[in-house]
Amino acid sequence: MLRLIAFVTALAAVMAQRPEVCQSPDQWSANMDLFDPVEGHQFALRAKYYYDKTNLRKARMEEVDAGRNSTHRFVHVIELFAEHKRYDIDLGTKDCVESSLNRPGPMEGFHPHDVPEGAEFRGLFYIGSDAVEEGHIEASAWDFMYADRGYYWHGTFTTHGCIPLRSDRFNHTTFGAGFEEFYDVVPGISDPNVFIPPSNCHPQKF
Repeated sequence: MLRLIAFVTALAAVMAQRPEVCQSPDQWSANMDLFDPVEGHQFALRAKYYYDKTNLRKARMEEVDAGRNSTHRFVHVIELFAEHKRYDIDLGTKDCVESSLNRPGPMEGFHPHDVPEGAEFRGLFYIGSDAVEEGHIEASAWDFMYADRGYYWHGTFTTHGCIPLRSDRFNHTTFGAGFEEFYDVVPGISDPNVFIPPSNCHPQKF
């Protein structure tokens, strides 16, 4: 009987540590690092990132390194999913190219930075050291397979506030991959003008 009570107590403690599927704030900005390691379209970028789930839009002020023997470029990217439009503004030349967001494949549509319903909880861990006072934050890890889009997702979030820390995608069909890290996250949008394209934008040429 004592063993049964101990088992039930231990199970309750484990279940109590399992966080619920959470949603990040609807609007926030952050510094972001993104890396695509796949040979052929290998690139890395560092950006100021703006996320607006309420109005289905995203924007990035990017510093892009497109791989070996490439030069750095500075680009302002605006994605307006409600209008199905994307704008790429070269901050050096001021050229602005408008293109469609109705692209096929796993990157189609607005992807919220939330834990998807049905995601598999992978555990809790500390970033930093819990041996140092205020030297760590607690995070949760999650996995999910987007079967309709053909890719596997892994994400980590703070347990308090559901702040996104990392988002990884692996496409099993094309063997593509993308790794995103977020830091210095600030709730809200401090500059809504980042979602407004300039007046000189022209359609993409094919």
